[in-house]
Amino acid sequence: MVDIIGKTLTTAYDPKERKASPSFNGKILHLDLSNGKMFVEEPTEKFYRTYIGGRGFILHYLLSTMPAGTDPLSPDNVLVFAPGVLSGTILPGTGRHSVGAKSPLTNALASGEAGGWWGAELKRAGFDAIVIRGRAETPVYLWIKDGAVEIRDASHLWGKLTGDAQEMIRQELGDDKIRIAQIGPAGENQVRIACILNNANRAAGRSGLGAVMGSKNLKAIAVRGSTTLGMADRNLMLTVTKWIGSNYQDLMGWAVAAGTSGSVNFCHATGATPINNFRDPVFEGVENLDATQMFPLMLKERDTCNVCPVHCKLVVEYDQPGDPRKIKAAYGGPEYETIGGMGPMCRVKDVVAVAKANELCAAYGLDTISTGGTIAFTMECVEKGLLRKDEGYDFLPEFGDGDALIESIHRIANRHGIGDLMAEGSARMGKKLGPAADDMVVVTRGQELPMHDPRYKNAYGLGYALSATGADHMANMDDTFANNPGSDVCARLRELGFETPLPLFGLPETKIKAFATELAYKNFLDSAVICHFYPYEYKHIVDALNAATGWDVTRDEIVEIGTRVIHMARLFLMREGFTSQDDRLPPRAFQAHSSGPIAGKALTPQELNAALKTYYQLMGWSPEGVPGKETVGHYGLQHF
Repeated sequence: MVDIIGKTLTTAYDPKERKASPSFNGKILHLDLSNGKMFVEEPTEKFYRTYIGGRGFILHYLLSTMPAGTDPLSPDNVLVFAPGVLSGTILPGTGRHSVGAKSPLTNALASGEAGGWWGAELKRAGFDAIVIRGRAETPVYLWIKDGAVEIRDASHLWGKLTGDAQEMIRQELGDDKIRIAQIGPAGENQVRIACILNNANRAAGRSGLGAVMGSKNLKAIAVRGSTTLGMADRNLMLTVTKWIGSNYQDLMGWAVAAGTSGSVNFCHATGATPINNFRDPVFEGVENLDATQMFPLMLKERDTCNVCPVHCKLVVEYDQPGDPRKIKAAYGGPEYETIGGMGPMCRVKDVVAVAKANELCAAYGLDTISTGGTIAFTMECVEKGLLRKDEGYDFLPEFGDGDALIESIHRIANRHGIGDLMAEGSARMGKKLGPAADDMVVVTRGQELPMHDPRYKNAYGLGYALSATGADHMANMDDTFANNPGSDVCARLRELGFETPLPLFGLPETKIKAFATELAYKNFLDSAVICHFYPYEYKHIVDALNAATGWDVTRDEIVEIGTRVIHMARLFLMREGFTSQDDRLPPRAFQAHSSGPIAGKALTPQELNAALKTYYQLMGWSPEGVPGKETVGHYGLQHF
């Protein structure tokens, strides 16, 4: 038995000796939990400028240090926590960081971004990223403070909900300002749809990252720093921060007013919201779930992230006499994705049940999108007789039952009864249930679709099919915004010479070209790491990046950085056995509704295939979707 508890590393940290740019520490922590060995890598400035941080760092380490075909739940999987070049600066919208690994849900890429303060705090503590391998023999957590690292015992934290564990760690270390990224019981139980939380309410949510952390017996990473990050040109950075400070209330009015919860009625009215496991066109009672109904009932306050003035994050609290469903403010409040997945997808119109479901997912550490999608799939299986109580189940959820929604989450997190099967995600459930369930599984690359129906948002459908993480609404282009000439998406496209607005429906070549550039921009944001909701244009990002680093980055280089990340993700997919045959949508995405706001609207398989071929060609990939030799060489990826 290798006892790693108590092992430490102390770096001689001096911000004056930064080897990269003023906004980087020039230090990346590597840790092997199997033996407790730690070392600090000091990359070159070229490394930082090539990969930027976040998703770029994640893919670099997965491709260069993890063997192909690695079991995602084995010690050989590489778990990377990575802020970006702008994390920890004064630029609004940079209160985010990325987490990545090989996904136990999809066997593809797992890469998720979380808001809050953790990423900025890690950089203030002296590190630009953490790369974790191995598996501790007993539960541990990491304590990182101003360049010093300690492995501490977490046996007393194992099994604790995220809110409780956070308070225990802060009390143990004597500092309530410590920022903590952690898993809950779902991650400990290696639920394949488990996530990683920080502040107990900000999630790196998708693809089962919590299960990877749990498989390593790593409960949490606590960070605290006192170093102020530098900037090459503070005045230039202030020009960008002053611009967003003067304009965010107009450009981000929806976020200021109600956050994403305020879009529930709008998304339903346009046909964007999936209902009844993607089967129905409308949902009676959806108005009960909108912010206008939720706020008077349970809104306590509005929260925000590091250096962000918007306060789009909800904090809800509920404690009514006679109602056992108490909701704690520590777990934040439901966003649109959660409301859509727990509400219309499951035909639940009780806003208290939906908010309670959100709280439980945060407490247990579950991805609300995949959890909602998996519960909805299970409910349909019950409806169609594929799951029955006479098969030995003591509980099975049914559509419209808010109490069953809540009970399902308890069971998934604890792998109890039907929850043990649901903990595998709907794709694995479907395979176990047989061909009768095939048309009911709504996933791409094994991951449940977000709450944006590709029958309405066709570019999202293309993005779902291509995404290296499985269905992802973030690294994508929103058709609604691309169709709105006043949106930030159209502003960026016009900077690149596109005529806007783009058509709302369909995938003509011009729209695919725009999609390719916007996808590159979003992958850059997930490397930098910047909130997608901020309406920055290229000119703002160019100024902010150069102000932070002292570089001479151009708009074209930003597109190239994001495009490089896309190529790296594609190379990772190819290496792990995926082919162009996996670039597809589920059957329901092609089944048009006969009524409702998008009646008769849906891509055909032929339209999707043609769009994929066009995209492959634009990217310099072969007709089979493989990055060509010339493309690989141009982006400096030969060594992968």
